[in-house]
Amino acid sequence: MKKIISSILLEALFISSCKDESVPMCKTDVISISGSYRITAATYKANPSSSEENYYDVLLPDTCQKDNVYTFHTDGTFELKDSGAVCFPPRDGSGTWSVSNSDIVVDGAPTVIESFDCKTLIFSGSDIKIKGDKLRIIAVKQ
Repeated sequence: MKKIISSILLEALFISSCKDESVPMCKTDVISISGSYRITAATYKANPSSSEENYYDVLLPDTCQKDNVYTFHTDGTFELKDSGAVCFPPRDGSGTWSVSNSDIVVDGAPTVIESFDCKTLIFSGSDIKIKGDKLRIIAVKQ
């Protein structure tokens, strides 16, 4: 009997120690998403059947753009701060943003939130250059 109880306890301990290794999902709302981000990657597909291309250097061609910080405030405003290596002239900016269903809307332009794990925000827009294309941007919370 003692062996059975020990086995059950060991099994319960083993099962409870296993953790779900899946990426946690956070709410996609203004409160959760608000914060400061840097764009770390971008990809582009001309159409659904084409291969995905690295688009980071096309989206941000100058070194001084790659360290910019995008801050989304809870009051629905955002700021772009030309930080680190500053461009000449500096490319600071501001505007409005919101979240609607599964979209993040920046200055009136909606993009689909593909995923958000409380640190990495992946969003995409379609019909950027041509009908049927897709631009995916990965931004990491600072």
